[in-house]
Amino acid sequence: MASMSRVGPKGQVVLPKELRDELRIMPGDKVTFTLEDGKIVLLLIKTKTASELLGALRSAHPIDTVAVRKDYQEHLASKYGQSSHE
Repeated sequence: MASMSRVGPKGQVVLPKELRDELRIMPGDKVTFTLEDGKIVLLLIKTKTASELLGALRSAHPIDTVAVRKDYQEHLASKYGQSSHE
């Protein structure tokens, strides 16, 4: 599948909808970029949703699931040796 996008003035590129749909990339998801043989490789850092993790942990206090998901994405990004820049 070949898709084209334009680089904006700030260096931003919009991933075409058909690619986002195929890879199930959602707003707020983290991705890493690497350079391999002159090609940019995008890797989705997929995390589980809070509802998928429901019941996995017990806590006597409320948990900020948005903060937990962000921390987990940061952990995965650092694990793969990438910066977490958006």
